[in-house]
This record gives sequence, structure tokens and C-alpha cells, in this order.
Amino acid sequence: MRPSSGESWRQYRERMLKETSRFIEWGLRHPELVIEIPAKPVGEGGFPQRVAEWFWGVVLSDSEDSRLVRWKNFLLRRPKNLRL
Repeated sequence: MRPSSGESWRQYRERMLKETSRFIEWGLRHPELVIEIPAKPVGEGGFPQRVAEWFWGVVLSDSEDSRLVRWKNFLLRRPKNLRL
């Protein structure tokens, strides 16, 4: 999902949260179709707790701080051939 032209971060964030909510509801209605993704609990190998806190702090923030805006723009990029 990419921001539409002229869409603010707040509008994009709201759209992203709504889409995530619809996906979770679908998964709960159709658990047999959901592919389980193996995961490690935060803080147990891989990324430390602070990385998770930083990531979600950036993603869920509606701040217009220049450093957060730079990270939001970075996180919105993905390979062109990746379809979600």
C-alpha cells in the first residue's frame, strides 16, 4: 500500500489501519486460509525490544517531526515487484 497522491501521512495511516483491521477480521473468519508466519517473541533473539518500540513508534505516530517523516518515507519504500 502506497500513499495516494496528495494524501497526508495521517490519511495514509488511517487507511493502513483500516486495511489491517479488515485483514485481521478476514483471518479470524477464515483461519484455515491463513498462513502462519513463524515469529520470535520480541527481546528473545533477533531484534531487541527497543527496536520494536522504535518501529511501532514511527509507524503509529502522527508527528510531523522531520526525523520521523524521513523514517516514514523510508519505511514506505519496498521493492517494485512486491505486491501486497
